[in-house]
Amino acid sequence: MNLRPVHLRNTICLTLLAASLLAACGGGPAPTTPTPAPNESANLSPILSATGMVVPERWARLSVRTSGQVVELPATIGATVQEGDLLLALDSRPALQSSVAATELELVNARQALDALVEGADIARAQAEQELASARDALHTADYTLSVRSQGNRASAATISAQEGRVLLAKKNLDQAKRRASSGTPDDHDSAQAAINLSNAQQAYDSAVRTLNWYTGHPTDIEQAQLNADVAVTQARVDEAQRALDRMQDGPDSRALEAAQTRLASAEASLEAAQDLFQAAELRAPFAGTITDVQVRPSEWVPAGTPVIVLADLSTLRVETTDLNEVDAARVRVNDGAQVTFDAAPEFVGRGRIQRLLPMPSVSGGTNYTAWVQVDSMPESILWGMTAFVDIEVQE
Repeated sequence: MNLRPVHLRNTICLTLLAASLLAACGGGPAPTTPTPAPNESANLSPILSATGMVVPERWARLSVRTSGQVVELPATIGATVQEGDLLLALDSRPALQSSVAATELELVNARQALDALVEGADIARAQAEQELASARDALHTADYTLSVRSQGNRASAATISAQEGRVLLAKKNLDQAKRRASSGTPDDHDSAQAAINLSNAQQAYDSAVRTLNWYTGHPTDIEQAQLNADVAVTQARVDEAQRALDRMQDGPDSRALEAAQTRLASAEASLEAAQDLFQAAELRAPFAGTITDVQVRPSEWVPAGTPVIVLADLSTLRVETTDLNEVDAARVRVNDGAQVTFDAAPEFVGRGRIQRLLPMPSVSGGTNYTAWVQVDSMPESILWGMTAFVDIEVQE
């Protein structure tokens, strides 16, 4: 522990030493040791001395987040840059820029599709109503066809009775045509006419029988399956048309709206990812400051995460202690006063205060803690890395 009183104690020690030397030279009795006034000694504060280093309050070792070859390097040592200025660019930027442009186009298309869906809601609803009406008509036709082709529903009793009469009449005409055709005459013309009459009578009879059989019969298994399928298909069409119309009760089709919104969200996420990849292929200044080191050259390959540029805000400097041991650190408090001097500026004596005491020791040899000292003013000649000497005024 480096413990020393303030300047009064130094004055007392020098006085005692001078008195002793005078007594030894003169051979006379030693003078009486002066006693500090009570009010002066009561105002003394213990002093902890430590060595420190000048550092910027804000600085960073910068690295790129992806690997690549350096194609642009506008950063130079000593240059002053503003936040966002380009410091370094890799060869992958052009391809990544193309990807950004493609995702921007998809985002525009997704937004237009969503806007069109919202703006065309009235037209889409009218179309959905028209589709529902058409589907209901088709279902009515399918139901009617199934009904009239089922056994017992194909014709009324009166229709069947009338058709039976037609069959009897057609049978009578057929019998007469057969007799005339079989009677035979030497006249060829009469024979030909009899054959035609017989053929017509046979066709009329067969048609009447088929109609009667259809009225009183039933569909085949295949016909019945087809009729049932027609009804099922048209019913499904009606149900889907109704659901589509229901989804438009409060605006656009809810399912189509959800799909359009999902597409838009996906496009936004894709653009953000593409922009992030593009930004990873370049290095920009995260804050305004001065470039103090550049550890890469154009055309060099840079691995991801490798520090390549050091940027610092040299407008505000502070002192960080380097040898504050654990015993002294236990006595230091934030806002304790401090006196700061520099080898590089011997005429300067600065005042400051403890800004922060780091809660764990540094990784250098020994158990040393780091205290941040904010100095009220710094000489312009003081630079980053210069040595400082700090006298901390601790409270008992």
